[in-house]
Amino acid sequence: MSTYANKTPGNESRKTVSKKKQQNLDRVANTNSRPNSRAGSRVGSRANSDNEESDHEHDNNNDDYDDDDDIHRFHAEVTWEAQLKDTIEELYEKRSSTREAALKKLVDLTSQHFTADVLDSQSDDLMDLLKKSIKKGGPRECVLAAEAISLVFITIGEDDEKMFTDLAPLLKYTITNHESTEVKAACIYALGTACFISSTPQPSHLPTYELLGFFADIALSSGVSVNASQNGETLAAALESFSVLYAGVFPRLGPKPITMQARRLFNQMIPAAKMLLEHPTVEVRVAAGETIAVMLEILNDYQRQRDDGDISDEEEGETYNDDDPEDLEDVSGDFRYDDMDGLVAALGSLSTDSSRHRSKKERSAGRSAFRDILKSVEEQERPTESLKLREYDVDFDGWAEILQLHYLRERLTSGLQTHFVHNTMIHTILPSTAILYSPTQAASGTFTSGSRLAAAVISQSGSKAGSRAGSRPSSSLGIYADAEDAKAEQLDKVDRKYLNAEMAKMRQVQRKKERGHSKYDD
Repeated sequence: MSTYANKTPGNESRKTVSKKKQQNLDRVANTNSRPNSRAGSRVGSRANSDNEESDHEHDNNNDDYDDDDDIHRFHAEVTWEAQLKDTIEELYEKRSSTREAALKKLVDLTSQHFTADVLDSQSDDLMDLLKKSIKKGGPRECVLAAEAISLVFITIGEDDEKMFTDLAPLLKYTITNHESTEVKAACIYALGTACFISSTPQPSHLPTYELLGFFADIALSSGVSVNASQNGETLAAALESFSVLYAGVFPRLGPKPITMQARRLFNQMIPAAKMLLEHPTVEVRVAAGETIAVMLEILNDYQRQRDDGDISDEEEGETYNDDDPEDLEDVSGDFRYDDMDGLVAALGSLSTDSSRHRSKKERSAGRSAFRDILKSVEEQERPTESLKLREYDVDFDGWAEILQLHYLRERLTSGLQTHFVHNTMIHTILPSTAILYSPTQAASGTFTSGSRLAAAVISQSGSKAGSRAGSRPSSSLGIYADAEDAKAEQLDKVDRKYLNAEMAKMRQVQRKKERGHSKYDD
């Protein structure tokens, strides 16, 4: 490529470049021992592929440079898929160091790329291998296997409840009995992620409700229930996982049985969360404060509905759990937390923490987090958070949505943007991310106006109400519906320049690929 750039374009130089292109094409062909029908559709599936394509504008004299660049990107995509398959094969090895290295590579690949095509075809074998690592591996292998389990569920686990129910007993046993607290914490996150992604988001779903109780017991016992007394890693993991599941199954309250279950879990968790506000580990204190904030946010929303008359007296008059009148009284009627003054005082003290026995960095992190928590609890003011993703500022509103975002971000690490662009499951959990959607046809250059990105952009404003409650909207919200069916006035609510820029990028990619194909045909 550099040789071509330094010469005057002519027949000789173009002939040399054509030979090089042919060598590249032969090398790519030799890499694949069998046809890969997905290879073409995977081109450009990385999070920054659209931006990379749009950043290289060339005139007609540089068409060959574009072609070589496309070949290298294609080769890279084929390579990571082949690497992923080889990595899964390495998990069969007897040597523990080999399995650990393979697990580390598996975690990196599944976070940095959207690997659903590969994992779908090997999910059963892969989960068996990961469970084997949890059962028989050393601490480091167990932690990496748990991280891989979280990523597998985020990638392909939506609505796959069987995969969760097969896994849950092993993870619970490991959390309770493993000696390593790092393993306990990693398995708690894996268990919480698997349930959050795969299970039906309803309070009546027994496995989810039981898991909420399991995490609450860890907090109530300060870790004793899983043989990790006062351990910060274990307690923070349990609190964060409880919060995410609570936000997922109680997004909007109303029907009395649902509301009563939410209040029953609140009554169970609030003493433990208040107690853990005094824990020496800052991560535990913050997680306890956020758990309190998200529960109160959801229950206060319910009370506002009740005060506004959106919940009928007849519905509230239903009977439930007549066998325990005291319990019935605690979880029915108006919601008011009796010790609000004491809670506000405790949160206020943490928001101005100046304790000398804590580091300056720890005090600063705690104060910043508890200022938001205090404002939410005392004034019922919803927090907001904005992330710059690609060229968009994506807003997340309320504790339910923010905590779900943080939970996914911790699992995906630097692969967050890749999954936020390509993983449609995340768009159902966090509807505001639907604006980032990049369908396969965009990578292949067949993206046109009126397709899924336009619909996703349009739907952001319509789905925002649901996202504020942290809910998973039904498909009837039309996140991926045809844009032509959307009302024209809805587009006025969206910044048109982003949509137009995306369309221009796709048209540019299409033109470059058409030029490349015509050259190969010649």
